Amino acid sequence: MNRTDARASSRMVAFCAMMAALGTVIMLSGGLIPVFTYCSPLLASVLLIPVMDEYDAGKGWMVWAVTAALSLLIGVDKEASFFYLFLGWYPLLKPAFDRAPSKVGRFLIKTLIFSSSVGIMYALLCFVFQIGEILESFAVAAWVNILFFATLVAVMLLFDRTLAGLHLLYQKRIRQKMKGS
Repeated sequence: MNRTDARASSRMVAFCAMMAALGTVIMLSGGLIPVFTYCSPLLASVLLIPVMDEYDAGKGWMVWAVTAALSLLIGVDKEASFFYLFLGWYPLLKPAFDRAPSKVGRFLIKTLIFSSSVGIMYALLCFVFQIGEILESFAVAAWVNILFFATLVAVMLLFDRTLAGLHLLYQKRIRQKMKGS
Protein backbone atom coordinates (compact mmCIF):
# COMPACT_ATOMS: atom_id res chain seq x y z
CA MET A 1 0.00 0.00 0.00
CA ASN A 2 1.50 3.32 -0.99
CA ARG A 3 1.40 6.48 1.06
CA THR A 4 -1.62 8.00 -0.75
CA ASP A 5 -3.70 4.86 -0.29
CA ALA A 6 -2.76 4.71 3.38
CA ARG A 7 -3.85 8.34 3.89
CA ALA A 8 -7.15 7.76 2.10
CA SER A 9 -7.76 4.62 4.13
CA SER A 10 -6.88 6.38 7.40
CA ARG A 11 -9.12 9.31 6.49
CA MET A 12 -12.02 6.95 5.74
CA VAL A 13 -11.61 5.05 9.03
CA ALA A 14 -11.35 8.28 11.02
CA PHE A 15 -14.39 9.82 9.31
CA CYS A 16 -16.54 6.71 9.82
CA ALA A 17 -15.40 6.34 13.44
CA MET A 18 -16.19 10.01 14.08
CA MET A 19 -19.69 9.62 12.59
CA ALA A 20 -20.30 6.46 14.65
CA ALA A 21 -19.09 8.20 17.81
CA LEU A 22 -21.22 11.27 17.14
CA GLY A 23 -24.22 9.04 16.40
CA THR A 24 -23.66 7.20 19.68
CA VAL A 25 -23.48 10.47 21.62
CA ILE A 26 -26.72 11.60 20.01
CA MET A 27 -28.31 8.25 20.90
CA LEU A 28 -27.11 8.53 24.51
CA SER A 29 -28.81 11.92 24.73
CA GLY A 30 -32.10 10.05 24.20
CA GLY A 31 -32.03 9.07 27.87
CA LEU A 32 -31.73 12.67 29.06
CA ILE A 33 -34.88 14.28 27.69
CA PRO A 34 -38.01 12.14 27.14
CA VAL A 35 -38.90 13.57 23.71
CA PHE A 36 -35.41 12.60 22.50
CA THR A 37 -36.58 8.97 22.50
CA TYR A 38 -37.85 9.55 18.98
CA CYS A 39 -35.68 12.51 17.94
CA SER A 40 -32.26 11.07 18.74
CA PRO A 41 -32.55 8.00 16.45
CA LEU A 42 -33.65 10.20 13.55
CA LEU A 43 -30.84 12.70 14.16
CA ALA A 44 -28.28 9.92 14.49
CA SER A 45 -29.43 8.34 11.24
CA VAL A 46 -28.91 11.64 9.38
CA LEU A 47 -25.17 11.15 10.00
CA LEU A 48 -25.26 8.26 7.53
CA ILE A 49 -25.76 10.72 4.65
CA PRO A 50 -22.20 12.11 4.67
CA VAL A 51 -20.77 8.61 5.05
CA MET A 52 -22.70 7.42 1.99
CA ASP A 53 -21.77 10.50 -0.02
CA GLU A 54 -18.09 10.48 0.85
CA TYR A 55 -17.56 6.72 0.67
CA ASP A 56 -20.36 4.24 -0.02
CA ALA A 57 -23.40 2.50 1.41
CA GLY A 58 -21.21 -0.32 2.77
CA LYS A 59 -19.40 2.12 5.05
CA GLY A 60 -22.79 3.59 5.98
CA TRP A 61 -24.01 0.15 7.05
CA MET A 62 -20.87 -0.24 9.14
CA VAL A 63 -21.47 3.10 10.89
CA TRP A 64 -25.13 2.19 11.45
CA ALA A 65 -24.17 -1.20 12.95
CA VAL A 66 -21.56 0.29 15.29
CA THR A 67 -23.91 3.05 16.44
CA ALA A 68 -26.77 0.58 16.96
CA ALA A 69 -24.57 -1.86 18.89
CA LEU A 70 -23.10 0.83 21.13
CA SER A 71 -26.45 2.43 21.85
CA LEU A 72 -27.95 -0.96 22.71
CA LEU A 73 -25.01 -1.83 24.96
CA ILE A 74 -24.49 1.44 26.82
CA GLY A 75 -27.63 3.46 26.09
CA VAL A 76 -30.05 4.24 28.87
CA ASP A 77 -33.14 4.56 26.68
CA LYS A 78 -33.67 1.10 25.20
CA GLU A 79 -36.73 2.23 23.26
CA ALA A 80 -34.60 4.83 21.43
CA SER A 81 -31.89 2.24 20.83
CA PHE A 82 -34.39 -0.18 19.31
CA PHE A 83 -35.93 2.63 17.27
CA TYR A 84 -32.47 3.27 15.78
CA LEU A 85 -31.88 -0.44 15.28
CA PHE A 86 -35.17 -0.88 13.41
CA LEU A 87 -35.33 2.42 11.48
CA GLY A 88 -31.92 4.10 11.67
CA TRP A 89 -30.86 2.33 8.49
CA TYR A 90 -33.53 4.11 6.46
CA PRO A 91 -31.26 6.82 4.93
CA LEU A 92 -29.13 4.01 3.47
CA LEU A 93 -32.05 2.44 1.59
CA LYS A 94 -33.97 5.61 0.77
CA PRO A 95 -32.32 5.96 -2.67
CA ALA A 96 -33.52 2.46 -3.59
CA PHE A 97 -37.06 3.18 -2.38
CA ASP A 98 -37.08 6.45 -4.32
CA ARG A 99 -36.46 4.58 -7.57
CA ALA A 100 -39.91 3.01 -7.47
CA PRO A 101 -41.66 3.99 -10.71
CA SER A 102 -44.76 5.72 -9.30
CA LYS A 103 -45.42 8.12 -6.44
CA VAL A 104 -48.19 5.88 -5.13
CA GLY A 105 -45.84 2.89 -5.24
CA ARG A 106 -43.14 4.80 -3.34
CA PHE A 107 -45.66 5.93 -0.74
CA LEU A 108 -47.01 2.41 -0.26
CA ILE A 109 -43.55 0.85 -0.02
CA LYS A 110 -42.38 3.42 2.53
CA THR A 111 -45.58 3.17 4.57
CA LEU A 112 -45.28 -0.63 4.60
CA ILE A 113 -41.60 -0.46 5.62
CA PHE A 114 -42.25 2.06 8.39
CA SER A 115 -45.35 0.35 9.79
CA SER A 116 -43.85 -3.14 9.71
CA SER A 117 -40.59 -1.95 11.30
CA VAL A 118 -42.41 -0.10 14.08
CA GLY A 119 -44.81 -3.02 14.60
CA ILE A 120 -42.03 -5.62 14.82
CA MET A 121 -39.98 -3.36 17.09
CA TYR A 122 -42.78 -2.84 19.61
CA ALA A 123 -43.80 -6.51 19.43
CA LEU A 124 -40.25 -7.48 20.40
CA LEU A 125 -40.04 -4.84 23.12
CA CYS A 126 -43.38 -5.85 24.64
CA PHE A 127 -43.51 -9.63 24.17
CA VAL A 128 -39.90 -10.78 24.03
CA PHE A 129 -37.97 -8.29 26.15
CA GLN A 130 -40.97 -7.27 28.27
CA ILE A 131 -39.60 -3.87 29.21
CA GLY A 132 -41.87 -2.72 32.04
CA GLU A 133 -42.21 0.97 31.23
CA ILE A 134 -43.08 0.20 27.60
CA LEU A 135 -45.66 -2.38 28.66
CA GLU A 136 -47.18 0.20 31.01
CA SER A 137 -47.35 2.81 28.27
CA PHE A 138 -49.36 0.41 26.09
CA ALA A 139 -51.82 -0.37 28.90
CA VAL A 140 -54.22 2.33 27.68
CA ALA A 141 -57.21 2.31 25.37
CA ALA A 142 -56.63 0.58 22.04
CA TRP A 143 -57.44 3.73 20.08
CA VAL A 144 -54.58 5.57 21.84
CA ASN A 145 -52.13 2.88 20.76
CA ILE A 146 -53.45 2.99 17.19
CA LEU A 147 -53.12 6.78 17.18
CA PHE A 148 -49.56 6.51 18.54
CA PHE A 149 -48.65 3.95 15.87
CA ALA A 150 -50.18 6.08 13.09
CA THR A 151 -48.35 9.16 14.39
CA LEU A 152 -45.02 7.33 14.34
CA VAL A 153 -45.60 6.24 10.74
CA ALA A 154 -46.58 9.82 9.80
CA VAL A 155 -43.44 11.17 11.47
CA MET A 156 -41.34 8.69 9.50
CA LEU A 157 -43.01 9.79 6.25
CA LEU A 158 -42.21 13.42 7.14
CA PHE A 159 -38.67 12.35 7.97
CA ASP A 160 -38.44 10.77 4.53
CA ARG A 161 -39.33 14.11 2.94
CA THR A 162 -36.89 15.95 5.20
CA LEU A 163 -34.03 13.60 4.30
CA ALA A 164 -34.12 14.72 0.67
CA GLY A 165 -33.64 18.34 1.74
CA LEU A 166 -30.93 17.46 4.23
CA HIS A 167 -29.09 15.43 1.60
CA LEU A 168 -29.23 18.38 -0.80
CA LEU A 169 -28.08 20.76 1.95
CA TYR A 170 -25.13 18.48 2.67
CA GLN A 171 -24.14 18.24 -0.99
CA LYS A 172 -24.51 21.95 -1.81
CA ARG A 173 -23.28 23.65 1.34
CA ILE A 174 -21.51 21.43 3.84
CA ARG A 175 -19.61 19.22 1.41
CA GLN A 176 -18.43 22.29 -0.51
CA LYS A 177 -17.02 23.79 2.69
CA MET A 178 -15.36 20.51 3.66
CA LYS A 179 -13.70 20.20 0.26
CA GLY A 180 -12.55 23.81 0.37
CA SER A 181 -10.74 23.43 3.68
